[in-house]
Amino acid sequence: MIDGLQWATAYDTIVFEGCDGAGKTTLAQAVAQQLNATLIHSALTPPGTDLLTTYSRQLDRDGRLVFDRCFLSELVYGPIYRGTSRLTYRHMATLVRRVVDRNGIFVHVTAPPAEIRRRLAARGEKDPPDVNEIALICERYEQLFRAVTTIATVMPCSTVHPDEAA
Repeated sequence: MIDGLQWATAYDTIVFEGCDGAGKTTLAQAVAQQLNATLIHSALTPPGTDLLTTYSRQLDRDGRLVFDRCFLSELVYGPIYRGTSRLTYRHMATLVRRVVDRNGIFVHVTAPPAEIRRRLAARGEKDPPDVNEIALICERYEQLFRAVTTIATVMPCSTVHPDEAA
């Protein structure tokens, strides 16, 4: 877990990304409240949505922005669940640079796959993915963030609590 939230005051745009159930929403809400920033939760978009334009418009907003999930998720979940992504790596690079230009940082939120599955079940997900599927999603995020680190600052954040690790 990130030690305190003071680090967040150095940034105008903070993007929390990671597997569903990793803890993005909890962290994003806390940071947005501390910074008095606009919290943007990126929900599932209908087929045919121009994601490059959608995310570009969000990044055009004034003031501090905190994203609870953003465009990186499309590059992970799209290929796994639809066989393709609606964003290309070129789109991703363009959007990552937009975040950087806004004095931004990416926070890669992680937790062990078994813990993520437990959290998803605890919050009422009817059919949470199995641990192997969650592990695949986590690995895809790892691969994606290796690319993002060539362009932007990425801060890893594990949300495992000592009592959960036992």
